[in-house]
Amino acid sequence: MSDSIPLPQWRPEQTMDRLTRCFLEIRAELVRFLTRRNGKAAAEDVVQETWLKLHERGDTESWHEPRAVLFTTAANLGIDVQRREARSDRLFARDGELPEAVAPGADPESQAQTESELNSVAAALQALPAQCREAFLLNRLEGLTHSEIAQRLGVSTKTVQRHIERALRRCVQVLE
Repeated sequence: MSDSIPLPQWRPEQTMDRLTRCFLEIRAELVRFLTRRNGKAAAEDVVQETWLKLHERGDTESWHEPRAVLFTTAANLGIDVQRREARSDRLFARDGELPEAVAPGADPESQAQTESELNSVAAALQALPAQCREAFLLNRLEGLTHSEIAQRLGVSTKTVQRHIERALRRCVQVLE
């Protein structure tokens, strides 16, 4: 019989960080929560993105309610996915088709008027400088803040504000 020192039994929860422990405990709940909003495939992706974003951010020990942080982050990322999908649907409509923007049952004249106005606004936006158009679309379609857009485009928030104002003025001019 040898006089070996007994090794302590390894327990995974002792080596995992707080975020990972909480994430593993509620992962199935997060997937169910997001599936109702985004569908199964998107839910799985959003859950993984949630963990990755929070893990990269670090500082999980300062969270008072890690479960709430996980659910809030997942919900926000789920909304981002919905916005991207909606924008993609609008941008890639077949053969210049515009998505239905008129109330069902509207008379043909109203539908034609609305389609004409949408085409005019689309043309006006296309005529804007690329950075101006991009700032406007990021704000209005993706819901990004001025500071998020400024960071993405590498410009000041004041420049972003001016771009958005310019695009709005152009849209209003076209519709008047």
